[in-house]
Amino acid sequence: MKIFLITLMSIALISCGSIDPSAPASITPSDLIPTQTLIPLSTDVPIPADTGWLKLPGSLEYRELQVTFQNRSDRLRLARVDPQRFSFRVLYAPNQPRRVGEWLDSNDALQLVVNGGYFDPSNHALGLLIGDGISVGRSYQGFGGMFAVNSAGSVQIRWNIQQPYVEGEGLKYALQNYPMMIIPGGGWNDQIDDNGEIAPRSIVGQDRSGRIIFIVSPNATFTLTGMSQWLSISDLDLNVALNLDGGTSSGMLLRDGDRLRGLDSWRSVPDVIAVEGK
Repeated sequence: MKIFLITLMSIALISCGSIDPSAPASITPSDLIPTQTLIPLSTDVPIPADTGWLKLPGSLEYRELQVTFQNRSDRLRLARVDPQRFSFRVLYAPNQPRRVGEWLDSNDALQLVVNGGYFDPSNHALGLLIGDGISVGRSYQGFGGMFAVNSAGSVQIRWNIQQPYVEGEGLKYALQNYPMMIIPGGGWNDQIDDNGEIAPRSIVGQDRSGRIIFIVSPNATFTLTGMSQWLSISDLDLNVALNLDGGTSSGMLLRDGDRLRGLDSWRSVPDVIAVEGK
């Protein structure tokens, strides 16, 4: 009986040692990041290393891809969105930050939500952010990039060095962050100020066909430079890509009928990129 009680106490202590989801983004060991899909999988069916692009209801596309980088393994979650079929928004609530899943739950019209850009300890956006035509934050000058949606609904990922923000240009939604991961034309960014840290990553890219691709690397697998290099040689056919906030902020969820695919963020975030049907 004593042995049994000791065992139960040990299990309880281990369970109580879970990590607070609101932990700072700098805490990024791979064992803190949920790596399982949110869809129950049959134990009788092996999980493929690459699911390929799965067409979901409403024409969203989803993919899971097992990768190995410098002896570190990860299972990427990816979504591909056709701007002809979907519209994009940037949502911002510094006074009510939420996990990615809570952002998705807040509006039944949303089909996909991914975490956004960097923010300060008070949950205010560090770079320029525009929501419904209202701008906050300060525009990055001479570095970084921008996810931008104009008043006509056209979406573009811009490199600030090549196409800087101009005050009053009429953007309806925008979100700046850094660094650029793929420079316009498809090349990796060899000018990244990289401290060599490995961490979970979130990326938004645009392929040569104009489709928007979201990528989440949930484990501490890639440095920023390593992620940039991997993206440049992947089969995603990216023309341009921008880094989003990583670490415990990383998360992407999308609807597949009455189920969800992807991964929730560990911590609450004040801004997200959201996708809904036109």
